[in-house]
Amino acid sequence: MGEWSYDDHVQGLSTTHPALAETVRRFSSIRHAIDWMQETGLPLGSLDMVTQDEFSHDALVALPTGELLSFGMT
Repeated sequence: MGEWSYDDHVQGLSTTHPALAETVRRFSSIRHAIDWMQETGLPLGSLDMVTQDEFSHDALVALPTGELLSFGMT
């Protein structure tokens, strides 16, 4: 299986969460996610960073629904 792009993941998200997918489609950095969290009133304490290796991290955002939104970063 080949590499998945950010757009591929957003397209997958759009099948279950179309409004959220449309919002995150424009993100190109963690700064965009943090700005969105502040704009929507999500507490920054609901953001968690998980180190995968020295170059890769996952940002996990706890949504009010109890679901986690994950952003992979390099």
